[in-house]
Amino acid sequence: MDTILVILNALKIDKTVIIQFVLLIVFFNTLAPLLFKRIQKVLELREGKTTKLESHAHAVYKKSEELAEQYKAKVEKTHQDSQLNTNKKKSDVLNKERDLLKSAEEKISAEYEERKAKILKEISEKRLVVMAEAEKLASNLVEKLTK
Repeated sequence: MDTILVILNALKIDKTVIIQFVLLIVFFNTLAPLLFKRIQKVLELREGKTTKLESHAHAVYKKSEELAEQYKAKVEKTHQDSQLNTNKKKSDVLNKERDLLKSAEEKISAEYEERKAKILKEISEKRLVVMAEAEKLASNLVEKLTK
């Protein structure tokens, strides 16, 4: 205990310390509701602005992700629709070209058959003419050979 008294005397602390301590407690209890409540309100306001905004930011982020998914789905659907439309138009064009090709082929085949028949008819007529003259030519040839 003597060492404590020596230390207190060295620090020049006397009996008024108890009075000062009581005054500090009274002063603290009177100022605490005035100052600390305002500080508490400021802290709560700041916390509300930061954490509530953070939760709001998370909600906005989730909404943006949902909108991005919807956008991707719509883009994919539109792409598929355009592919189907393109394939349909392509098959329609190919069918039209195939029909045109068939009609042109049929026309050319008919023209070919007509010309072939005409040429065969001319050949058969010329053959008949040549065969009719064949005996005459043969006798003429025999005569020339025998002379």
